[in-house]
Amino acid sequence: MKLSELFDIDYGQREYHNKEDLDNGKTLLISSQAEDNGCYGFFSVKTKFQPPFISVPSTGSIGEAFVQLYNCCVDDNCLTLIPKQKYPMEFLFYISSIIRHNKWRFMYGRQLTPERIGRVEVLNPSEFKTKLNFLKMVAELKPKKQQIEDIDYKHKKEEFEIKDLFSVNSGEYHSINKLRKGEIPLISCSDVNNGIAGFYDIPEENTHKDCITIAYDGKPLTTKYHNYKFSAYDNVGVLTPLKEMKKTTLLFITLLLNIERWRYGYGRKCYKQKLERLKIKLPINNKKEVDEDFIAEIMDNRDIFNYFKS
Repeated sequence: MKLSELFDIDYGQREYHNKEDLDNGKTLLISSQAEDNGCYGFFSVKTKFQPPFISVPSTGSIGEAFVQLYNCCVDDNCLTLIPKQKYPMEFLFYISSIIRHNKWRFMYGRQLTPERIGRVEVLNPSEFKTKLNFLKMVAELKPKKQQIEDIDYKHKKEEFEIKDLFSVNSGEYHSINKLRKGEIPLISCSDVNNGIAGFYDIPEENTHKDCITIAYDGKPLTTKYHNYKFSAYDNVGVLTPLKEMKKTTLLFITLLLNIERWRYGYGRKCYKQKLERLKIKLPINNKKEVDEDFIAEIMDNRDIFNYFKS
């Protein structure tokens, strides 16, 4: 069957093509992002689409189809596929995967349109069979609530410059042309897959472990922690602890740095010299050293929000 026989296919809402004048609110707005299920943000607008349905970017991340499970709005950078009748959730995810599998057919010069996507062939719902169970998967993947212990958050804090805690060096590789495929991950500025761009045969002297990486380009200050051997592009900063740190401390600092990403952008990059002078506020002990035990307590409780409130 063709998709057009199963879904009403149209563009999203033109009124949200420009989002500059939208106020923050509670309504989910879907756009052409390839991550976070296409979520662009939450705004003070009236919802239009009721789940379940499928959104597909027609520009940007073309063909990255998502099944939408919440009331939302969708801008006109996407197509919306509204089921003509009720289909099992498993079938909708199957349709989404078929669209993604066919995304190679579309590009900037051959954009995705309702007519073109409508011609994609899929199984008839009556022929569709799967061993997957959507509700069972949701139940299994839903995080279990953890018991939170009481913590005294009135803890002394002090500002540290990054250079007081880490040596900062740029990655080793500008190009991968001379690298052969291998087992060592190469870290890029990407925010996806912990920044891993691929796996290559990299000499031991060009690898790092238990370090933090920071993107200079892309979304500047995008910060990742790596507890495995890796190497990096030269537009990525590698932060190596000046002295051994607990993993919980490194993860905590990663979180703090990611919170500061809003300060940087295309016209305001964060390169090595600026990064070294960047200050973060950390809890300290009686010796005025970073209190790693307290940080471990926070991270083990996964109760970071209260730390920032204090």
